[in-house]
Amino acid sequence: MGLEQVYILIAIGFVGLFQLFYWIFFMFRISKPKSKLGADEKTSKLPPVSIVVCARNEAENLKRLVPALMAQRYPVKQVVIVDDASEDDTEYVLSQLHSEFSDLYYTTIPRDGSFHHSKKLAVTVGIKAAKYEHILFTDADCMPTSSEWAMKMMQGYTSKEGTQLVVGYGKYAKAPGLLNLFIRFETFFNAVQYMGFAKAMRPFMGVGRNMSYTKSLYEKSSKFRKNWKIQSGDDDLFISEVGTRKNTAICFEPDGQTVSEAKKTWKDWSAQKSRHLTTAPHYRWSVKFMLGFELLTRQLLLWGALVILILNRNITEILPIVTLSLLGVRWILMHIALGLAASRMHEKSNGERWMWLWSIPADIFMPWIQLAAWITGYARKSSNRWK
Repeated sequence: MGLEQVYILIAIGFVGLFQLFYWIFFMFRISKPKSKLGADEKTSKLPPVSIVVCARNEAENLKRLVPALMAQRYPVKQVVIVDDASEDDTEYVLSQLHSEFSDLYYTTIPRDGSFHHSKKLAVTVGIKAAKYEHILFTDADCMPTSSEWAMKMMQGYTSKEGTQLVVGYGKYAKAPGLLNLFIRFETFFNAVQYMGFAKAMRPFMGVGRNMSYTKSLYEKSSKFRKNWKIQSGDDDLFISEVGTRKNTAICFEPDGQTVSEAKKTWKDWSAQKSRHLTTAPHYRWSVKFMLGFELLTRQLLLWGALVILILNRNITEILPIVTLSLLGVRWILMHIALGLAASRMHEKSNGERWMWLWSIPADIFMPWIQLAAWITGYARKSSNRWK
């Protein structure tokens, strides 16, 4: 073996070992939670909660969501709806819902053609309107998976002392088509990753469809001022700013999730994804390094294996063996980690096995699809409106 091939072998070994470390250290972090409060136990330890929803042109969705929120089995709660300059019948629907649920609170941000604002303003208004210290967020186009959604999420505050932030899982409903399959896999994969980071190092993102934090934590933050001009990523940037391993809990129990409808066309998904990707440069440097280096080494190992196999006539036999072995072990770890997470998050329910069947194709093509979405969104230069 020549010196050049020794260097290649060392590089491949380093890339492969980093990938194995990444999957073992981060992606295996999801373990079955041990809630201190069972379904039949007293709920006196749970703090009062204000459930905040920011809605723009969501009249039909609010007709379904508000009754589901009011029906949550929770000892002390408040439901706050922020009508963010809607142009449909949202205000009328909220008025009708208020007559049915007298304790529903809603407020309206008036329309102003000369001033376009992001979702951050609506979130800020909702926080100010909340009368309790603990705030639970979801979106108007979501639905809780059970009447114990609020209880499961808020149990995160009782799981360990000092918790001020709970990161939940907001999944997408199953529908026919390859796009829906891809969106659900990507959402699941991202959740396993950011929840793993929250347990292993520090949280860097979450989803506004299902997350909670305290007013005190919000008051200690920049209150979105640092990122006011960024069009999306309110939740990611807030969590990245204030979240730590000690003050953050995660909730992925099936009854503590939310579900919403995924985008129906690649164009709509691309626009949504490109907005979300604009937040990545604003993560902490340690998170950016780990995420970027993982993506780089993943591609080097995958495509390096392909190149070595093509050129295997001109190199020693040990290089293909080592490269394919590392790639094979990584895929085995990936299957095990995602399989366990899928079971615990009920993504294998009803006999569905797509996590196993699609993890390798998604592993190969997902980064390139995400890159295409980012390029498309950058070229489109979409506006600062949050919906």
